[in-house]
Amino acid sequence: MLLAGLLDLGDDRFTVEDLQGLADALVPGEAKLTKTVAWRGSLSGTHLDVVTPETKAPPHRHLSDLAEIIEGSPLSSGARAFTMGVLRRIAVAEGRVHGCSPEEIHFHEVGAVDTLIDVGGVGLALERLGIERVHSAEPILGSGVVHCAHGEMPVPAPATAEILRGARTIAGGGGGERCTPTGAAVLLELMALGEHPSQAGAASQRVGDVPSAWTTTAIGYGAGTRDPREGPPNLLRVQLGRSVRDLAPASVPDVAAERSLETIDELRVNLDDMTPEDVGFLMQKLRGAGALDVFTGAVSMKKDRPGVLVTVLARPEDRAALTAVFFDHSSTFGVRWSSAQRVALGRRFDEVTVEGAKVRVKVRLAQDGAETHWLEHDDVRALADKLSISIESARRRVLRALA
Repeated sequence: MLLAGLLDLGDDRFTVEDLQGLADALVPGEAKLTKTVAWRGSLSGTHLDVVTPETKAPPHRHLSDLAEIIEGSPLSSGARAFTMGVLRRIAVAEGRVHGCSPEEIHFHEVGAVDTLIDVGGVGLALERLGIERVHSAEPILGSGVVHCAHGEMPVPAPATAEILRGARTIAGGGGGERCTPTGAAVLLELMALGEHPSQAGAASQRVGDVPSAWTTTAIGYGAGTRDPREGPPNLLRVQLGRSVRDLAPASVPDVAAERSLETIDELRVNLDDMTPEDVGFLMQKLRGAGALDVFTGAVSMKKDRPGVLVTVLARPEDRAALTAVFFDHSSTFGVRWSSAQRVALGRRFDEVTVEGAKVRVKVRLAQDGAETHWLEHDDVRALADKLSISIESARRRVLRALA
């Protein structure tokens, strides 16, 4: 469905002929690609059918077998890395479900070459379309049961549930399976695109995050094979566009000041029997587990003992992990939490070089279009040490470079 949606964008940089070229390289002369217009409910989209001799009887392959096929394909190194990233996510999930290592897993439903065309085709599209970052709404999982190689399983299938562990999802959406293990793995691998330097090692976006300022240039719809009567139409919508930070400020004066409304969680714990050093250690662990912010305040507790209130601001999907940190690294018996709405101004991260030293700058995009700069203190301090000047002098040099 994603591959069909990407083709439905109608962009000359990625066409069904490009996809056919990949298929011919993997199974010369044996892959049949059929692209048709399909209606799902009252909406139309592109339906893509990829058939190879292995489609009806997919062979059982190990992860190493699939890696060998991908390495021998004409895909670029980046597209190959994306494809293998998807397959590894599936192998790890299946390994957890079956109690074995990812290398021992026999791929069955996803072991056929036509599946590699599906996943590798997405990697090819990312490269051809120049996609650097992906945002996604929460996937709808479906309900009821699904029939697979292991028999009848509840929806979501065990591997799907394992892959999406920790991600925001939507239960229901009609009977049947709405998100497969392969689809879930592709989604999370897409979320890992475009990591910001300040967030190295973590996905730049989370499922459910939306850009605060965005211009759509093309829209495509990929149709699934099923056409269920209940739930939303079986279509996947793809929107291609550019974020505000990629556009000239003069061309988007209104969009640059757009605000985003988002839901966050506030976790709170009262402590009166931990040392300041231990509370500081707890705060470090909370930040490392994904907290957006951690702060403390003085409180008076039972028996008139002075204590500390630890408050965490977090994304809803990180609540469970942060709660575990509280239980592992504090003396609390419970964690309180509540949801809150917050409005956030647009922002971007710049970098300026002064006297050979790089200084990171956070830029806030105000309502009136004005920009406010905040300098990374550690970088300014490093510049002051390098030039043997005061930190205020270093700050002024950076601001002059920004002017």
